[in-house]
Amino acid sequence: MLNPLAQPSLRHLLASDALSEAQVLAGDDFLDREISQVVTSLNPTPRDNSLLVVRAGSISKEDLSAFDGLAGVIVIKPFVVSPDLPAASGMGGTHAPAAGSLAAVDSELKKLIKAAEEVEIPLVLIPGFGDAAQMAEDIRQAFLSEIKRTSSRQHAHLLALVLDKGLSGLVDEMAEHLSRPLVIETADFRVLAAQNMGPTPANQQRALTDQVNQLLAKQLSDEDSKDEPVVFRQPVRVGRRLAIPVLNKGFVVGYLSAMLRPNDDVEAMFEFLSPVALAAMVDFSHRSKEVSAFAVTYQNLLKDLLSGRTLSSTDLDRLERHYGFDICDGLLVLAVQVLTGELPGEKLEALVGQRYVTVDVEGTRAFVIPVSKKSNKTWQQEAEALKQYLRKDNDELTIQFGAGRVVENALELADAYREARQALIIGSMTQGDNEFLMGYGDLGVRRLLYLMIDHAEFDRFCEEILQPLEEYDAEWETELVPTISVYLKHGANLNSAARALFIHRHTLRYRLEQIAEILKVDIDSQDVLLNLQIALMIKDMKGISQS
Repeated sequence: MLNPLAQPSLRHLLASDALSEAQVLAGDDFLDREISQVVTSLNPTPRDNSLLVVRAGSISKEDLSAFDGLAGVIVIKPFVVSPDLPAASGMGGTHAPAAGSLAAVDSELKKLIKAAEEVEIPLVLIPGFGDAAQMAEDIRQAFLSEIKRTSSRQHAHLLALVLDKGLSGLVDEMAEHLSRPLVIETADFRVLAAQNMGPTPANQQRALTDQVNQLLAKQLSDEDSKDEPVVFRQPVRVGRRLAIPVLNKGFVVGYLSAMLRPNDDVEAMFEFLSPVALAAMVDFSHRSKEVSAFAVTYQNLLKDLLSGRTLSSTDLDRLERHYGFDICDGLLVLAVQVLTGELPGEKLEALVGQRYVTVDVEGTRAFVIPVSKKSNKTWQQEAEALKQYLRKDNDELTIQFGAGRVVENALELADAYREARQALIIGSMTQGDNEFLMGYGDLGVRRLLYLMIDHAEFDRFCEEILQPLEEYDAEWETELVPTISVYLKHGANLNSAARALFIHRHTLRYRLEQIAEILKVDIDSQDVLLNLQIALMIKDMKGISQS
């Protein structure tokens, strides 16, 4: 049975039109050796398992010693040749007959047969009825055609393998075929599948990442195309590893690595493993954007996870693979509230398969966004981009966003959603019906106040601190409460607060002295300012107008 992973052999080429008149002179038992490339000269030294195509009489005595390591030799025997045979690299045409030359060719063939038998490689003779250089080119084209057919078989086999057995099955078969350790890991060097090989050592990770980024940038520049690259075109060596980046949408999402031996042909190894990396990309892509008949099941699992319910390890693994959470650097959760209009269902459906994952959790629309270390986007930029997408063709939508802090994995999604929803609620308390982007990390002490917002002591605290000022403002039509609010928002800076209030700094100082006198406090005391600030925050969160 044909091995779908095998390279073309000389036996394959003998079935082509280019070698229809060929005669095997030696090495019948070695015709199935895989061919890495077709060459017409031994200078420079070709890679192992190359097929040498030469004209009879062009091989020197020194060349015979270089037969070891070849996959085979094809000799083109001229139908008629000149008395003086050309130099070793010559592939020229035929000339006038010469009987002595034919005898010399037959003598050389005997030496070639002996040399081929000694290193156990096949020797094939074809009659040269035309231009020798053209015949060599025909053989090379036959090899390339067979390469394409073999490559198609390889890709079909690898694709079937990864879809049937996943990355583990792919790694197991490749490691056995290569007889060496192999590993597939994510871009953050978490092992997904391995055979006798661990993740990239910590002291090599930075070097690998930097080298890959430089080469990928050069590849994009050389190709001068806006299309996202599908395959990485250069081998990357780090220590004893040969690493091939796995690309998805132009980004490096993982690495396929094999252990190198001292005498390995790195280029040949890279050519062999490239289609394996391409097959791995299918699995990575499947993880990140698969849309299947079980989408509702996965949405329910995600809803349970965001709600704080515990998932089994099997369900969690399935969820991560389905949405690609296991191959990203972090997860951002946005809680969204629409005040006017509705989120169009077709737009939400269009998000499926993109980098957004969305689900409704008890009336709140949650968006989970995979985060990449290579992206410099802030959560505000992510939220703004999502808002623009949702509002496209519908400017009447009024949308409020709460954002949780970026978490590392799916196990932390419940905490991230809780933070995002809390930011959304506090934002709606302070901003009312206005649009806003509120991040949990920016809430400060408000997130602590929120936990106790309904406690009766909060009302008493506000009354003790602010009620005297509010009553004074009401009686004398002053603006002491708004004044102290602006003063605190500007960090108790007299000049900047005065500018914001459009009053002279002496006027502001006079108002502050009034506040101090009414409350019987030292207005420059940090404790007093803190109490005033907290009281104003509580009032703000409870939705009480400060004006």
